[in-house]
Amino acid sequence: MKPRRVLQMTMHLAMLSALAACGGGGDSSYTPVPDPQTPTSPTPPTQPIPPTGPTTPTNPPPTDPAPPDEIVVTLADAWSDIGLTVSTSVRTWPDWVGTGQPVDGVGCARNEDYHIHTLLTIYRDRARLAMPDMIGRSGCTYELHTHDASGVIHIETDVPKKFMLSQYFSLWRQPYTGTNIAGLSGPFRFYLIEGGKLTRYVGDPMAIELKAYREIVILSGKNPPPVLPKYRWTPGL
Repeated sequence: MKPRRVLQMTMHLAMLSALAACGGGGDSSYTPVPDPQTPTSPTPPTQPIPPTGPTTPTNPPPTDPAPPDEIVVTLADAWSDIGLTVSTSVRTWPDWVGTGQPVDGVGCARNEDYHIHTLLTIYRDRARLAMPDMIGRSGCTYELHTHDASGVIHIETDVPKKFMLSQYFSLWRQPYTGTNIAGLSGPFRFYLIEGGKLTRYVGDPMAIELKAYREIVILSGKNPPPVLPKYRWTPGL
């Protein structure tokens, strides 16, 4: 055998021996090691669900009934005659006696070139009260005066003048305040009836003017009438 061939075989055998020593070959027991995993955070404990409050009802409970001051008052459909009130109203106040001296800007009438009428109606609960029939007709005939118990106030002057309801009470010598009207106790409600229409008056009672064909209604007490008469102004008024 040639020397070169012998050398190649020797080197080949040496390589096989080295592989056997290192555990090579198909019978290897090598087991792959898995890649390390990224640690995960611990799951937080489940929080208890807080209790919910009571559900607001869709329909709230009814409120207290409206106070007496908010009671609805309406006007009658049919007309009544003012003169009928003379016999149906309740007499309450004494007769009036005057001195002929001016009172709160109301003096004795000189003539009646200017002559208009206002109706004053006062209720105590559901009772219509009769007005003294001679207010302003003692000592002289005042520019403001009454002829009967109906509550019709005659305004008679030589020239057109403006009078307020407060002046009439001054002449009548009756209190006219927020807590006392002609000796009556409240609560008080004011209404104006003009042209067949009823209007609740919520302004200053001292600013109510006596106008032609105006009815001023004062309700006192906690049991007012639900319906007010609608008066017809008869000829001569």
